[in-house]
Amino acid sequence: MYYSLKNFLNKYLILFLLLIIIFYSFKITEIDLITLFSGISISFDILKEMIPPDLSNIDTYLMLVLETIGVGATGSTIGILFSFPLAFLMAKNTSPNNYIYSIVKGGVNALRAIPELVYALILVSSIGIGSLPGIIAIILHTVGLATKFYAEAIESIDQKQVEAIKSTGSNSLQVIRHAIIPQIMPLFTGYTAYIYDHNIRVTVGLGIVGAGGIGIELYRRIRQFHYDKVATIIILIIIIVSLISKLSDYIRNSILEGKFLSKKTKIFDTFLTFLSIILIIASVSSIISQIPNIISALPRMFETLKYMMPPKIGDFKEYLRLTLETVGMAISGTIFASLIAFLIAIFSSKNIMKIGIIRSIFVEVANFLRAMPDIIFAIFFVVAIGLGPFPGVLALAFSSAGLLAKFYTEVIENIDEKQIEAIEATGANTLQKLRHAIIPQILPLFNSYNLYALDRNVRMSTVLGIVGAGGIGYLLSVTMKMMEYNKTTTIIIIMFLTILTADIISTKLRKKILE
Repeated sequence: MYYSLKNFLNKYLILFLLLIIIFYSFKITEIDLITLFSGISISFDILKEMIPPDLSNIDTYLMLVLETIGVGATGSTIGILFSFPLAFLMAKNTSPNNYIYSIVKGGVNALRAIPELVYALILVSSIGIGSLPGIIAIILHTVGLATKFYAEAIESIDQKQVEAIKSTGSNSLQVIRHAIIPQIMPLFTGYTAYIYDHNIRVTVGLGIVGAGGIGIELYRRIRQFHYDKVATIIILIIIIVSLISKLSDYIRNSILEGKFLSKKTKIFDTFLTFLSIILIIASVSSIISQIPNIISALPRMFETLKYMMPPKIGDFKEYLRLTLETVGMAISGTIFASLIAFLIAIFSSKNIMKIGIIRSIFVEVANFLRAMPDIIFAIFFVVAIGLGPFPGVLALAFSSAGLLAKFYTEVIENIDEKQIEAIEATGANTLQKLRHAIIPQILPLFNSYNLYALDRNVRMSTVLGIVGAGGIGYLLSVTMKMMEYNKTTTIIIIMFLTILTADIISTKLRKKILE
């Protein structure tokens, strides 16, 4: 009786605290329905100006899209080549000792915690506008992201196979070659496909700070109010990113399901493999050709780093206010994203929506939201609503809704149909089926995915201020423009600690939910 009462009180105390956090997040991010409705009318005016799209410069835009793909692919390839050996040093079961494991893990976590846009902003300031800062930014973040994924895959292998190879007197390299690589290759390939997909989408946004590709032209046309040209660029981005996303999903799923290079798809899969090899060779060649530029840029990079030390605290109260605003944006954006994603997922799931046309429409809506970078959404909402954290909340809501909708749909489509049939047998309607048969099954995984989205949104919210969408990113942009680099360092440290804290809390809560 005592323990049940204690659990009951703890449950409602946690719920009460969550409600307070949500209320405070809504307050500090200036969520205002009147502003939203006035912004909707402006958004419709912008959409009218986009129609019809201006196709006069489409050849130039295509070249810039190809440059974007090149930057993303090159940075991904080089980052993955570094990540592969680092993953073996970071995995507990293959790292030589705890000292090396701790150093590599700390370095990888630091690289992953800093958003790509921050790297790009610093590199553009020290190197100049162009594709090179974008490539280096993607390399740095890829090392952080890919090494973590690969290390987790290595830690999940069957140790019995490793022990069997060791018992023959094999050395460490032979153990890796014959016992570890055959086990991890399917997961490695799936993760690699995801990383290429993710990084090419991210590269679109890097152009906004001058790091090469179509983003530069997109931002320029938005500031000039050439919305018909903006429409053409967005259409190209969506087509290319959606195509890459579909290819990535196909490769990842077919490899994980053991269908890659099967009799039915052998020709197509062989073509994709050949194309991947060409892409890797082209990426390596591209970075080799950039080596003289990298060498010539090193003195400027070191000079910028010198100006960044030591960190200068500045106005601590302002830093704290903007940090809380940043976290509030992430929380508010995640709440709105989960609501939007749930609605999309219901209409995208094969076992709920039986009308194929409607299902396809909602699937494409999710693909569109997932394809558009947060920073581009932020620019549009700033134009429609004005400066401040509210446009940032909406940008995070719509961009992460596409990601969550994909996860939600997969969960809903894999639920136990027997429970639904049992509820249907009682004559229950659709809402009753959702309430009693579907929601109890999907809630644990939904909560886990929401925490993942929150972790992601904290990371993304730190940079939206660069385009005026609230949070500490605004101050980062200002200090960079004013060349107050020692204050920039302080802001980057605050960003790092905020993202790292969110990552630790999110990881622990996800594990607790899934246990």
